[in-house]
Amino acid sequence: MSAASGRSEALITGDAVMLDLRPASFAVRMLSGAVDGVVVLALLIGLGLSMAWVDAREGLDAGLLAAGTVLASVTAFVGYPVLCEQLGRGRSLGRLVTGTRVVRDDGGPVHARQSVLRAVMAMLEIWSTAGAIALTSAVLDRRSRRLGDLLAGTVVIQERMRDRSPEPVPMPAELGDWAEGADLGRLPAPLMQEIRSFLPRAARTNPESRRVLVRDLVQRTLPHVAPAPPPGTDQERFLAAVIAERAARDERRLRRARQRREEIEAQVRTAPFGA
Repeated sequence: MSAASGRSEALITGDAVMLDLRPASFAVRMLSGAVDGVVVLALLIGLGLSMAWVDAREGLDAGLLAAGTVLASVTAFVGYPVLCEQLGRGRSLGRLVTGTRVVRDDGGPVHARQSVLRAVMAMLEIWSTAGAIALTSAVLDRRSRRLGDLLAGTVVIQERMRDRSPEPVPMPAELGDWAEGADLGRLPAPLMQEIRSFLPRAARTNPESRRVLVRDLVQRTLPHVAPAPPPGTDQERFLAAVIAERAARDERRLRRARQRREEIEAQVRTAPFGA
């Protein structure tokens, strides 16, 4: 598996569009749940104190006290998470802190019934069992989903992440002319990703492991490159030239596509549709 695999998940929407989303880790979900748990308990205590104050002044009977207790519990354990997810588009206070969000399995926003189901299941798997059921489910599931997520068809994704984009690889000066005229279009994307991942950390790699990795990458790259690099070319600089040239070509291609799209949009805006 390449170094870029990570924990990203490919979700398929109803329109057969692949979304590259990163499910939130178990540790992040625990932190988010702890923040929301404090809010729920504070809300529950506040409602309880309010009921006690009203009871002290008005002398409520046992039936009203029982109904108020049930209402306070439903408000804290169900009302808070459902309202947060619906008004915050899958975010709660804890998820705002951790940069996560609840979405459907296809990447869309959660429906109210899904939020209600997740909140009701949370009363069982989190509050009634001190989180034991949720912990077991999240550890076993590859997306760290608890039972509520599995039943509702939702997943918690990580929205706010550290930028891990690799630094651009500079073109070796002595290989610029060769790379500009070389055919690099057949280079597989997974192999390119492996090379991009290796080059920035090459200096920190064990020398023997570094030689083995470089030799393996070069042997897998050469069949997709024509013509071969000049005789005596350093292997790592050859890999750097390949990646730098492919990145430059991709950038030029994207720039041309963006310019063409802007030209088409300008023509559409000035077209005499009313004529």
